[in-house]
Amino acid sequence: MMRGEFHLTAAAPGIDEVPTWQGMVWLPRPEEAVLLDRTGRLTRAARQLTDFRPPEPATTARQLTDELANWTLMLAHVLARGEVARAHALLHTVIAPQQLQLCRLLRDSTAHWLTPSRALEQDLPTSDRDRYLATTAAARDQDVRTAARHSWRWSRDLAAEAADRWAIRLPHELHELHELHEQIHGLLNADR
Repeated sequence: MMRGEFHLTAAAPGIDEVPTWQGMVWLPRPEEAVLLDRTGRLTRAARQLTDFRPPEPATTARQLTDELANWTLMLAHVLARGEVARAHALLHTVIAPQQLQLCRLLRDSTAHWLTPSRALEQDLPTSDRDRYLATTAAARDQDVRTAARHSWRWSRDLAAEAADRWAIRLPHELHELHELHEQIHGLLNADR
């Protein structure tokens, strides 16, 4: 199963918004991305996204760090309820891509930003690939729990590295041994 998220906007304001996606969306061939354009306005707007612009590091790192903590807390609660298949999907379809984006940001390798697993073997050092592999698992209870613990440790390590590199302030309770960390740690290490 895959979750999709769709946003519908009226053409006039929606097309005007497209150029603001620079740094988040890269369309090397906009004509292939636009499915229907009766006036040509959408294609013209999409052409403004043909030049690759890497995301702004500090702001993006902070956002990813916050989202990783939030999604990992959800993962921990899902696992605590015994929903192994849902936890497996969350770990692989939500958390892992954000970890890979943060890792790519730290390694100055953002060309595959929207599909961060693409060319991972060529783009990232062996140590990062090994950390990523430790966060993957078969959809079996103990395997997912072990991968989730490795994932949380890697998220925290990436966040600390980002904080040092870009002088971003991380919420104290998210990444040190305080309330949220203890809650996530406890849930991920609980015996079922």
